[in-house]
Amino acid sequence: MRKLATSLFITLLLGCSQTAVQPPAAIGTRDAHALNGPQIASHLNTLYGRQFPNCNKSESQPAFLCSGVTLRVTARDPAGLYKVWDPSPASVKSGGVSYSYLRQDANFGRLAWGYGNGYILYPFLEQPPGKLHLKVLCSYPMDAWTWSRSTTSVCGPTPQYPNVSQACHLAGVFTGEQAKTAWDVSYENKNLRQCGFDVRDERDHLAGPAFYQSLRAKTLLGATGFGQQNEIVIRIWAAGQANALPIMAFFFIAGGTNAGLADAQYNQRDFYNSTNPKIVVPIIRLTPAASAAAPATFTYSAADQAVAQ
Repeated sequence: MRKLATSLFITLLLGCSQTAVQPPAAIGTRDAHALNGPQIASHLNTLYGRQFPNCNKSESQPAFLCSGVTLRVTARDPAGLYKVWDPSPASVKSGGVSYSYLRQDANFGRLAWGYGNGYILYPFLEQPPGKLHLKVLCSYPMDAWTWSRSTTSVCGPTPQYPNVSQACHLAGVFTGEQAKTAWDVSYENKNLRQCGFDVRDERDHLAGPAFYQSLRAKTLLGATGFGQQNEIVIRIWAAGQANALPIMAFFFIAGGTNAGLADAQYNQRDFYNSTNPKIVVPIIRLTPAASAAAPATFTYSAADQAVAQ
């Protein structure tokens, strides 16, 4: 019976993935470091529009390796004890750093905490040579409130709901539809009850489908999914490695008074002064989507830059 159930789940996963835009046979340029600011903005729009179920038609290569925009909102530490691109003390304690993953088929209109600036990572298959391989551990369709989860595993269950909030495949959730059902039937804290899709390298051919189903779950949640960012967790790395970090851009939310620009400029200068040889990371304007069906856009303006490229 267990074998039959597993077979049905795999069949369903494969069937769902057929509706996605299929990736080319090979992707991964490794020359993105040669791009200037306008070219990076253009490529971010390309990454955002790539609705791949996986990379290189391999289920062992989750789509975050070659598509979508992996971003983290930032706020300067008032005490100046750590840089915005390094793991915070809370991340060091938990073992993971939280990001959001923005893609046209996994849209959201508001960033975590309502912040207006941050940085964007290169997808691994397109990052410049010599950079760290940052490893994604788990993916949640919605904000997972990971600071309230297991103290022994940042992707672990919450103390309040130890069974349903563990890794999705252990909680009996394998598809986007099942994740939506679990969210919809909950009358308690939905974010804390949410399970996480395990996308670690060790899961091999199960990692790609798991990540894609987390994206599908967000889309299936409709307006609810659009109204809140998702969350992916990356394993921590040692601080003080600015030159090795695969940071593609600093960004701020465009519109109104462009309040996030000043922080983005500070971070650009700080990063430049923290690297040797010096690295200029461009500042990009992010205009969030106005609705689930509308696109987010990435643009470059020379006037925004605090450090000339």
